Amino acid sequence: MYAFWIHRITGVAVALFLCLHIWTLSSVFQGKETYDYAISKFDTKIGYGFQYTLLVAVAIHLLNGIRITIADFWHLTRIQKKLLWLSAFIFFIIAIVGVFTVIL
Repeated sequence: MYAFWIHRITGVAVALFLCLHIWTLSSVFQGKETYDYAISKFDTKIGYGFQYTLLVAVAIHLLNGIRITIADFWHLTRIQKKLLWLSAFIFFIIAIVGVFTVIL
């Protein structure tokens, strides 16, 4: 049940980010200076934190979606708990690597 709610919340969060992303990139139509100013807002420690949060949300949503697809299409619902642990393990690897690439 927790995986269900996490999947829904991360899906909404990624959709909200997509709106912010489109809005930020649309500043290119107002000139180079406006675009550079909009992009510079994300080149800070707080911006890197948001980028890491996005990475984590996308990774959780992706891995859980793959787990659900595997369990449903290949009729492997009896091992979905093992698939959940496998996706959690892969997620933690992505999260650790993400710290070193995005934050540091």
